[in-house]
Amino acid sequence: MQIQTQAMESHPRTEGKVNESRAAALLGLSAQKLRWLSEQSGLGHRDADSSGAGLVFTYAELYRLCRLVAEVRG
Repeated sequence: MQIQTQAMESHPRTEGKVNESRAAALLGLSAQKLRWLSEQSGLGHRDADSSGAGLVFTYAELYRLCRLVAEVRG
């Protein structure tokens, strides 16, 4: 349990949100493709906590993006 706690502390996340890099990794997309998909679908929003530099996704948005990616690849 100690190792897991340390890993969580070294990669803080906002509760209920997934940042752009994690979302891209989970979906198997590059960050550029994720941004394009986000723009086209209207899912995700600028992260207000980090000067709006990156996108964040709620778990519901991430689920919807996952379904979109699966449809395109399927």
